[in-house]
Order: sequence, then structure tokens, then C-alpha cells
Amino acid sequence: MTGTSTGPARVTLVGFEDQDNLGLRYLSSRLRERGHRTRIVTVTSGPGPVLDAIRDFNPHIVGFSLIFQYLVPQFGELLANLRDAGVTAHFIMGGHYASFEPQALLAAIPGLDSVARFEGEDTLLELAERISSAMEWRDVTGIAYRSSRGVTLNPIRTGRTNLDELPWPDRDDIDYTDQELPMVSIIGGRGCPWKCTFCSIITFYEGNGTRGRRRRDPKRIVDEIEYLHKERGARILLWQDDDFLASGSRGIEWAHAIGRECIARGLHHNMRWKISCRSDEVRIDSLLPLVDAGLAHVYLGVESGDPDNLKNMNKLETAQDHLLAGEVLRQLGLSFDFGFMLLEPWSTFTTLRNNITFLRQFAGDGAAVVGFVRLLPYVGTAVHARLISEGRLSPNDIDADYDFLDPRLDAFYNWMLTAFHERNHSPTGTLLLLRLLLFETHLNLPDVPVDPILRERVKDLTAVSNQVVLDTLESAAEYLESLDAPNEDDPVLATLHQHAVNQDHQLRHDLMSLLSVYPGAMQRVHLTR
Repeated sequence: MTGTSTGPARVTLVGFEDQDNLGLRYLSSRLRERGHRTRIVTVTSGPGPVLDAIRDFNPHIVGFSLIFQYLVPQFGELLANLRDAGVTAHFIMGGHYASFEPQALLAAIPGLDSVARFEGEDTLLELAERISSAMEWRDVTGIAYRSSRGVTLNPIRTGRTNLDELPWPDRDDIDYTDQELPMVSIIGGRGCPWKCTFCSIITFYEGNGTRGRRRRDPKRIVDEIEYLHKERGARILLWQDDDFLASGSRGIEWAHAIGRECIARGLHHNMRWKISCRSDEVRIDSLLPLVDAGLAHVYLGVESGDPDNLKNMNKLETAQDHLLAGEVLRQLGLSFDFGFMLLEPWSTFTTLRNNITFLRQFAGDGAAVVGFVRLLPYVGTAVHARLISEGRLSPNDIDADYDFLDPRLDAFYNWMLTAFHERNHSPTGTLLLLRLLLFETHLNLPDVPVDPILRERVKDLTAVSNQVVLDTLESAAEYLESLDAPNEDDPVLATLHQHAVNQDHQLRHDLMSLLSVYPGAMQRVHLTR
């Protein structure tokens, strides 16, 4: 089953979409700008919806968006099922892992025809026009493919320096009106000037010659915001920029220009923003003009409160920077959330204790809910390269799994995963529910009144949840550090595990009881998850 060579190209784009997948939607708009036809399909639990969409659309090309490298097996199974069902369209895959490891990806997924490396709008457009016209496609700039020599890597396509040349992302298939508080994703620029060792963003954009931060024109951005609000009903802007305020004073002035333009057009009355930034960028003077324009929530890339961890991550920040940022956000009345890596490959029990102590200081009052992961060494990062050089990671390990230098920390990590799995990773877990409720109770929209009592009660429950989690983490760490060698079936760890689960269940019961008094809040939580 494949498209014919008459008329415009037909391209099906496949990927996950919790929020608007702007990567796929920019690809779609670029193709549609040139008269081609596209269809976006969300990956679900099985191949059925994707296969049905392909059969209905009969595309020349199916493009897959691989967001995280550990999803390679799932995508491989999906592609195998599609091939078994008779789909003969050209299969191409893009994303960070695809860009850095095209050889490994093509070896892992036999049904894949090519890989798009780095930014793909122009690469996919050229490929689509070649294939739909039955022309030779193997010399398209920016792709990798199998050849008689193994895998051929074509020259990299240089990325666009002027992002305003790209059309707005294609959102035509989205109905935002089915949400009580319609939320849309938007991006003001691409890239990041920092060099955190765990992040592949800088190396991804360096790969196509666009190192640093590229920003769109503020007035053109606000044109898009105005359209999304007035024509599509958007109320909440989820900025997808990895660091919205990046590049010092220039970045802050750019953000302020967007804010001023939103105010000039009256968009600040009924819209609210969520941005991501670094702690050392959080100051009253940098954020207050954005608050006036609608800023309600900030996601901070905190990552650690331990000096050795922060050095290994090359964060160029201190625990004090994070604590000061939290105080500014409280002072401005903003809700906030944060990323945190409780463990990284060179962690010790000392760094672990320091992180737990920091989390008590940073979020012990319940202003934000404590969540945590361990650092994952993605391909393309300095951490990945360092672990390989130390002989602690296989170059082709898609799961990027590693052992800690202290085996007792391996036992701690394994215990932590299971003890807090429901709380931290369930779509109905207390971590997500508390995050959403803290977010919503700070929106301050004129037509969405928030009871201050509800806000305080949610904060109090968050504080209780944080205390239980941190106390249990501390007890497990103290116990395991006292051992010479951990026992997989240790009864003390089992007791701590059950304590964490029981306490979380009690907290969830208290949370549900609270929400029963505020049914509107519960409805909005489900709609905005």
C-alpha cells in the first residue's frame, strides 16, 4: 500500500501528543504551505489507529517522531506491524536519538527506510516531493539510509537562522473547545546557550549549524497568540521553549517585548502563561512585566541541590540560586514546578542526603510538589560520553542503563522506583494531581474564581505529601548506608515501601475528599491533564 506519483504528496505524521506536538505540526505546516497534504496520527497503545489512518489516506511517506530513545522498541514493533499489514509507503523517522545514532536506529528497525537528521522541515519537504514524483531520493540532504556500504550519511542540512520564515504549526485537526480551559503549546525560539551535561539540546542544534538561541519576532509571535485566543479559544499558553529567558539581558528584553505586545492588544485579561527557565534568571525585575502580561506558572530546571551534583551537571548554579528563585516566585504569587534528579551517575550517600535536605528547604512548605528521577544519559550528551569512557555504559544501550559506583545506591534506586511508582508515575497519582491543582489555583482568571481556602488546603496537602516522601527517602538512605551489602528482600525496606504506599493512599483519600467540595476544580483537572 503506497501513494501514487500523481498530484501533491501525501504524508502521514505519527507521534505522541500529550500536549500539542509542535515538532510534527511544524513539519505538517511546511508541507501544506507547498500544497502537499498531511495527516497527523497520535500513537496509542497499539497499531490499529495508525494503520486505519494510513489505509484511509494512502500516503507516499509515513514520518515518525521519536521523542525519547527508550521508545525505539515500541516504534520498531509498530513499524513491523505496519509492514506486515502491507504498508509499503516510505518510512522515515526523526528526533534527537535518530539524529545522533542513525546507524543504530536503522539496525534496530528493519522496516525503516531513512532517518531525518536534526531539524526536518526542509528535509521532509524535499523527500516528499522527490518520492511523490517518483524521483531519486537517496541524495536528499539531511537524511541517512541503508546502502551497499552499510549506512550512508548524507551531508547535514543547515538549519534556518530566521524562524519567522516558517509557517505557524498546523493545528487544524485540534478542537480546543472541548477543554474547559483550552491550553495550547507555542514556541518562541529554538536552542539553548547553556551546556548542561545531561541535555542533548545544544548538541542537536550544533549538529545543523545553529548553535545558541534563535528567537522569533515578538510581534509575529503575538500575532499567533492573538489568533489562538480569538479564533481558537486558547486561554492557557504552554511555552515550549526550554529556557524562555535564555541569553541574558537580550533574552529578557525579548520576553518583555512579547509581554508588552500582549498587553497592547488586550490579551492579558483572559490568558495565562506557563514558561520554563533557569533559577538564576528568576528576579522580580525580569518576571514582573511577564506577570502583568499573564504569566502564572514557572517550571524551573533545578535538577539538584548538591554542589557536586550541580558540578557534574555543569549547571553553573548553586542551591542558593534555587532557593532565592523559589522565594521570588512565592513573592509574585506564582505557582511553580521543578525538575529534580535525586541521583546522578556519580552520586554518593552524602550527595543524596544533601538533596533531601535541599528539597525540605525548597518545597517543604508545599508551594511546589516534590518529584524526582535519576539522571538518564541520553545519546548526544556529555554524560553519555563520559560514562562510555569510564566503561560504565554500552554505546548502543537504548535504555542508557548504568550502575552507581556504590552498589547500595543501586538498591536504594530500585527501592525508590517501586515505593513511589504509583505516586510519581500514575496518571491519577497524587504527584500529577497536586501539580495540576497548584497550577490551577494560581491562574487568577477573571471568569475562573479560585477560593483562597482551596488554594491553602491544596498547599497544606502538598506539604504533607512532601514530608512523607522526604522522611521515607531519608530513612531508606540511612538504613542502606548502614549495611555492608543490601539484601533484595530486606524486611526493613519492605516496611518502608508499604509505609510510603499507605501514606500516599491516605493523602489521595484526603485529596479526593477536598475535591468533592470543589467539583469544578476536579473537572478542570481532568480536562487539562
